[in-house]
Amino acid sequence: MKPIKVLLIEDNPGDARLVMEMLAEAKNISFDLEWKNSLSTGLGRLAQEVVDVILLDIILPDSSGSATFERALALAPGIPLIVMTGINDEMLATDALRKGAQDYLVKGQADSNLLVRSIRYAITRKRQEEALKKYAVELEEANRIKSLFADIMSHDLMNPVSVIKTMIELKLEKAENDEMRRTLLIMMKSVDKLIDMIRSAGMYAKLESTEKLERTPLDLNGVFRAVIENFKPELEKKKMKLEYLANGKYPAMVNPVIENVFSNLISNAVKYSPEESKIEVNIMNKNRDYRIYVKDWGYGIKDEDKEKLFTRFQRVDKKGVRGTGLGLAIVKRIVELHEGRVWVEDNPEGGSVFYVEIPS
Repeated sequence: MKPIKVLLIEDNPGDARLVMEMLAEAKNISFDLEWKNSLSTGLGRLAQEVVDVILLDIILPDSSGSATFERALALAPGIPLIVMTGINDEMLATDALRKGAQDYLVKGQADSNLLVRSIRYAITRKRQEEALKKYAVELEEANRIKSLFADIMSHDLMNPVSVIKTMIELKLEKAENDEMRRTLLIMMKSVDKLIDMIRSAGMYAKLESTEKLERTPLDLNGVFRAVIENFKPELEKKKMKLEYLANGKYPAMVNPVIENVFSNLISNAVKYSPEESKIEVNIMNKNRDYRIYVKDWGYGIKDEDKEKLFTRFQRVDKKGVRGTGLGLAIVKRIVELHEGRVWVEDNPEGGSVFYVEIPS
C-alpha cells in the first residue's frame, strides 16, 4: 500500500514533531508527511504536487482564524482538509465543517488513533463527495439531453410526420379504388400511432425532469366532462355506454395537465373493453382528498401485472391491443406531482377499477 501523503501546515515545531510521532505510531498504514510553517509556503507546495490530505493549524504567522481554512479550501477544493488547532471553539469548528473541512481536531485532545482515524475518514468522505459531485454534473447533463430530446420529439419529429399525414389525407380524397383506400387507411392508422408515441415520449421526458407543477383552481367535474366529450366517437364506434355519476363542482388546485390523467384512463377503458360493454366514472369526496375512479367490464388484469402497469415501457397481455407503454407511467407521474396516488383493483363483476386520489 502506498504511503498516504500528508501536508502539515503548522508554525509550532513542537506541535509538528508531535504530529510526526503520532503518525509514526500507526499500525498497518504508513504516512509520507511534509511540514510547512506558514500558509503561503503550504499553499505554494500544493502547486508542485498533489497530496492526499492537509492538516491545517488556523493560527499561523501569515493568516489567522476562519480566513485560514477558507483560503486553503479555495485553493485546494478537491483535497480533504482537517483543521488541527489549539482553539477549542464550537462555533469556529461548525463554521469550518460547514465550509468544507472534513474534521476539526483540538491539539492536546487527539491521540494517534484519533488522528489516524480522522485522516482515513476524511479521505474516504472526500472521495465520496467528489463522486457525488461528478454524478450530479452527469445527471444535470443527462437531464439537459433529455430536455433536448423532448424538444426534438415534440417539434423536429412531429413536423415531418404531420406532413406525411396531410399527404395521406389528400391521397384519400382522390383514391380511385377500394384497395388503394384500404392501403392509405392502414398508413393513416400507423401515422396516428406514431404521432401518439411522439407526444407520449415527449410528455414523459418533460414530466420526468419536472419537480413541481404550477397549479391553478379548476373544477375537476368540468375537466372530466370535456374529456368524455372527446371520446364520444370512440364510444359510439364500439357501441359502449359511459355512465358519469359525478354531480356538482369539485374545485381543486391542479395543473391543466391533469386532463391527461383522465384522458389516459378513459382511453384504456375503451381500448381494453369488449364492444357493447360499459364504463363507469365517478368523483367522490374522501376527507381532504378527491377519489376518482374509472371502472370497466373489460378483460381484467392479472395480480402479477398490476405493478408493471405504471412502469414506463411495460405492457401486459391485453387481448392483442398494443400501446406505447407510456400512458399509465404518465398518469402516475402527473398524480405524483400533485401529491396523490394511483392504483388499480379488480372489478368484482369482471374487469378493472382504476383509482386516483389527489388533494381537494
